[in-house]
Amino acid sequence: MTRTLVGLLALVALFALPGDVAAQRRGIRPVPKHDGFWLSLGAGGGWEDFDGSFGTAGRGGAFSLRLGGTPNPRFLFGGEVAGWFNDSGFNEFSRVNVMGTALAYPFRAGGWFLKGGFGFAEYSAFGVERSGLGAGAGTGFDIRLGRNFYLTPTVDYLAQFFDDSTVGVFLVTLGVTWH
Repeated sequence: MTRTLVGLLALVALFALPGDVAAQRRGIRPVPKHDGFWLSLGAGGGWEDFDGSFGTAGRGGAFSLRLGGTPNPRFLFGGEVAGWFNDSGFNEFSRVNVMGTALAYPFRAGGWFLKGGFGFAEYSAFGVERSGLGAGAGTGFDIRLGRNFYLTPTVDYLAQFFDDSTVGVFLVTLGVTWH
């Protein structure tokens, strides 16, 4: 599980870094600075990591909603609701994290970001709900579509910590972001 996340982060860094350095050498204008309020909404798919193997874990839909402010053009802070759901036909399962989130854009040119957050987690299945602590980490890329409008593919890992177990959810979403 950890190796998968580290591998994905390394791949994103590998592809994002050369483009950012080359853009700076050619004098390409950096992505417009982030400023003020921002909002991002995404949807996609996800895998529940219940037994330590994403390949055999439950598959379902994924969603994310992030919003916040911009104290610095390369750092965004706010809140996030992200989760996974699966309707197995006879029962609905869901895992949701509500977290304070920070996004960091390590390079001036380009839209690649890293994000992390901490907050609360909730699990629901068979009419039973459990609450605990939640954390999340991920990466993504803002692809500029307009002046303040972006297409944002994101990969996230959500961890949920309960009294007797720790469960993770791997999410891949495609969203729209307004800065």
